[in-house]
Amino acid sequence: MKKRILFLLVVLMYSCGTGSKAPSTSKISTYKKEVNSIHPQFAVFHVNDSLSELHYKIASKELLYTRPDAINFSSNVLISYRLVKSYDSKDILDSSSVRLVDENNANADKYLVGKINIKALYTKSYYLKITVTDLNRNTSASSVIVVEKDNELNRQNFIIKSKEDDIPLFRNYLKMGEEVSIQYKQKKESSVFVRYYNRDFPLAAPPFSLTEPKPFQYKSDSTFVLKMSKEGHFDFTLNKKGFYHFQLDTTKRDGLTVYNFTDAFPEVKNADGMLLPLRYITSRDEFTAIANSVNRKAAVEKFWLDCTGNMDRAKEVIRKFYTRVNDANSHFSSYIEGWKTDRGLIYLIYGSPGTIYRTANTETWIYGEVNSINSLQYTFVRVNNPFTENDFSLERSAIYRQSWYMAVDVWRQGRAYLQD
Repeated sequence: MKKRILFLLVVLMYSCGTGSKAPSTSKISTYKKEVNSIHPQFAVFHVNDSLSELHYKIASKELLYTRPDAINFSSNVLISYRLVKSYDSKDILDSSSVRLVDENNANADKYLVGKINIKALYTKSYYLKITVTDLNRNTSASSVIVVEKDNELNRQNFIIKSKEDDIPLFRNYLKMGEEVSIQYKQKKESSVFVRYYNRDFPLAAPPFSLTEPKPFQYKSDSTFVLKMSKEGHFDFTLNKKGFYHFQLDTTKRDGLTVYNFTDAFPEVKNADGMLLPLRYITSRDEFTAIANSVNRKAAVEKFWLDCTGNMDRAKEVIRKFYTRVNDANSHFSSYIEGWKTDRGLIYLIYGSPGTIYRTANTETWIYGEVNSINSLQYTFVRVNNPFTENDFSLERSAIYRQSWYMAVDVWRQGRAYLQD
């Protein structure tokens, strides 16, 4: 386990008031991991009707440590946030900046973990706009989080902590046998109703397919009950693949959901994990032949070798293809693996878009120059889903057919489309 140590936290500023108007559509950084970039993780937990917590986690290996005093190596990070009532609102309801200074003379691989109090009142939803800046390197990362404080049953009224070190997990997928402690906002004794789902979800259809997907069947495969203590927490150990939906009120669909896909998730580390994404670029007969092979891993490798005609090229294209699978799992997973989702489909085949525009409920990805007639544009719309806030559906169109087959053909020629 990576080491976590204490660090100096200095509150720099707190203010409330009115800021300049933000555009209803804003440009965000792409999903591609850049060298020397920061990838902070966040979790929101509603403590009570007027206070919420923003928990953060930043990897020290993504920060630049310098010696400002000529003696100790230290980071210098600024976390700033603005709470607004809507995505394009000009009214700032709460704002603050926090500076983190961490000494790390041993160059230890660890995480900076902490929390910031947010003043957010119950019965409303908000948008939290966060910027994390590495002041030593002068690089920043921005995020927008929906603060869902319109009811007391949704996922942000719970926080999942590892029983190993009692810090937030910053993820909603668990490994087999992993033990966690789940805290609810209210300290009360209650029954927790758990719905278990074990579904084999289909892959995303090509972007030109106009076939309507089958609606999700909410009837669970099984149910059971856990007891929440008078302190408002309960323990859970994941023991089956699938996903679990925890509810305090079964008359509504709101609750907390955790998942298990594989213990290696979000990485691909076995033959099945390598096989399944190939369905996007293989024919039905090709895929069936590989799936029925005695040695699937060897069959997958042979597929790529046949595409490239060269072992070194095959290794390189395999690395690029499955790096995209891993990235899609990290960014786009909901109740299904990220690479199976609409955004994962486009990311895997086309790579990270050069430009992304986001509104409250959409993401628009642009490949090529913005406003160019030759650019390719995909729009994804947020789906109202009780299990996740990370579910987006692609607006499909027949106009994507030619570009799709061209991109697939590039992969089948042994080259990564839109080189990483």
